[in-house]
Amino acid sequence: MSQVVSLVVTQFRCNISKALVLTNRKWTATIKEQEKDRLTPIVEALSNAYFGPDYSQPKDAVEISLKDIDQLAKTSFPLCMRHMLEKLRENHHLKHGGRMQFGLFLKGAGLKLEDALAFWRAEFSQKVGSERFDKEYAYSIRHNYGKEGKRTDYTPYSCQKIISATPGVGDHHGCPYRHFGEDNLRAALNKMGISGHPLEEIMDKVKNRHYQLACTMTFEAEHGVSCDTGINHPNQYFSESQKVLKAKNQAVQSQGTT
Repeated sequence: MSQVVSLVVTQFRCNISKALVLTNRKWTATIKEQEKDRLTPIVEALSNAYFGPDYSQPKDAVEISLKDIDQLAKTSFPLCMRHMLEKLRENHHLKHGGRMQFGLFLKGAGLKLEDALAFWRAEFSQKVGSERFDKEYAYSIRHNYGKEGKRTDYTPYSCQKIISATPGVGDHHGCPYRHFGEDNLRAALNKMGISGHPLEEIMDKVKNRHYQLACTMTFEAEHGVSCDTGINHPNQYFSESQKVLKAKNQAVQSQGTT
């Protein structure tokens, strides 16, 4: 039954993809200009819109601590976040775009403000010193948690926002499926334990610019389960991963008691 469901879902995704391509061609060729004063601004804004769950606060009051981050990165972080953590550990610094994307992700995953400040200070102080960190960087972290300025509770970035980013030289934010070269992406996926046919399927999606499908297939290959809803947000990836791992652990424990 699961194979039938998988086939139906795959065919549905294929049909949707083809329909979107045809719609885009028709839109570009005729409708866009005709509707430039009415529908065009609305439609063009949709590419950056996100209508999924709000991840500004961790789901089910989940919290993660400093000691959890590296292990969680290995098991439950999407590739974009693993990459930024790796570069942060390597360089003890991330540029503004990386700090925003990764910092808000950690916030949504359940890292409290006090731990967030300690996390960033521990890395940045190795390069700029604690005093400079407190003067130049701590404010923006508190700001992201709604404790400074207008006290806005900032929301973690969705996949759409991340994909639309334009990282420059020395930046490490953005979407690896879109912004990595083929060799670097293959190496990163291999590091996650993905190879063979699953890897080639992911690379095929990337070549056809289906970046979120590529991320969804990465999740499925890594966790050994299907993800019919698709991945639309890094914090969704994290949350769903934790659910899968928890269920597997419970199953193992249940077998051990029988």
